[in-house]
Amino acid sequence: MKTVGLITEYNPFHNGHAWHIREAKRLSGADFCVVVMSGNFVQRGAPAILDKYARTQMALACGADLVLELPVAYALGSAEYFASGAVSLLDGLGVVDALCFGSECGELFPLSLAAAVLGEEPEEYVQILRQKLKSGKSFPLARAEAFGEYVEGSDEKGLAAHRIETGEGFLSESAGLLEQPNNILGIEYLKALNRLGSAMLPLTIPRAGAAYHSEGMEGPLCSATALRRLLCQGANGEAALGSVKSGVPAEAWKLLEAAFGRSCPMESRDFSNLLHFRLLSVSSPEELACFQDISGDLSDRIFGLVPEYRGIDEFVGLVKTRQFTESRIRRCLLHILLDIKKEDVAKQKALGWNGYARVLGFRKKSSSLLHAVKEKSCLPLITKLSAAGNLLPTDQMEFLKKDIYASQVYQSAVLAKFGGEAYSEYRCSPVIFSS
Repeated sequence: MKTVGLITEYNPFHNGHAWHIREAKRLSGADFCVVVMSGNFVQRGAPAILDKYARTQMALACGADLVLELPVAYALGSAEYFASGAVSLLDGLGVVDALCFGSECGELFPLSLAAAVLGEEPEEYVQILRQKLKSGKSFPLARAEAFGEYVEGSDEKGLAAHRIETGEGFLSESAGLLEQPNNILGIEYLKALNRLGSAMLPLTIPRAGAAYHSEGMEGPLCSATALRRLLCQGANGEAALGSVKSGVPAEAWKLLEAAFGRSCPMESRDFSNLLHFRLLSVSSPEELACFQDISGDLSDRIFGLVPEYRGIDEFVGLVKTRQFTESRIRRCLLHILLDIKKEDVAKQKALGWNGYARVLGFRKKSSSLLHAVKEKSCLPLITKLSAAGNLLPTDQMEFLKKDIYASQVYQSAVLAKFGGEAYSEYRCSPVIFSS
């Protein structure tokens, strides 16, 4: 039995995701596909447009065999934390043979070279990076430029042999490697594999279709960004829904159609009042600085601007500077809303990143995969929240409660927007796909 692992958000699930599942199985020769998926909040610092159980059902209907939830502290983390949490979860299952991810580069070697440099952080690279940061550049831009300059001087650093293997083109475009979102995540996946000493084989496939941030419907392989924009535009629901049909697999389309106007689309602004209340309850910048990814300078800035709060999107615009990127600010604001603190994440990292694997859904025909995970995994498999307390030590149960709380917050916003029945995460069972 061979198994391939994918790290995903499926926000929402589209044709490109279905293609990725098929290609991953083909390239790896895998019989099964395990997906680690963000829950109700995603890495760009926003709520998922559709809840995690609906997205799980879409994935299972389109070829995934087992879907596990990426803990919210990692799902909302920087690229490094997102990747480390997800890779360690797949590695801990004991059954995943390969990790397959998409990249703009489409080639493993340049990404591996970048992972080696950024993972080892040679002194020459660190010095260049410091100079870039001192000049006032944001960390992502400073890192990209520092890496480019470091690699361009490869003759003096013993990297000249890589010219033969990768060609001159890579060296001249090395800075651009770190300016593309899928490349950045791919490099972080490789860094995580290296740190863990994982036996999982890395595979990358070129991103197909529209660019990651493209907002247009450019053929059947459009971006999730375009789909979200169309689903959220204006009051004409039927028109918005119909405009995305060509970009979504038929199996996923039925589920999207059933949820639209009842539980989706969810947007950042739907959480504006909840976040405002949370910010008003904070008594000092020092209290804000306890939350994940919030520095002293950023906590001062957020705290000082609270009186001008009018909504999440407007507040992000106020807080944003050249130093603090929009995506980082959005993540930080959700860390505040969801009570994700530095000490919680640091403790979990020290314990090996993951202490459990929570099942969101599985294919009934793939039950042998689930049995293999139960047999070989070093992580307890959580299928029922009511039983989690008996399976997990106290510290892991507290970390799991972050996911439960995040789901309750998300569903409270869904209820406020669309109405419906009261929600309890404890009443939710994994999706069992039987078709």
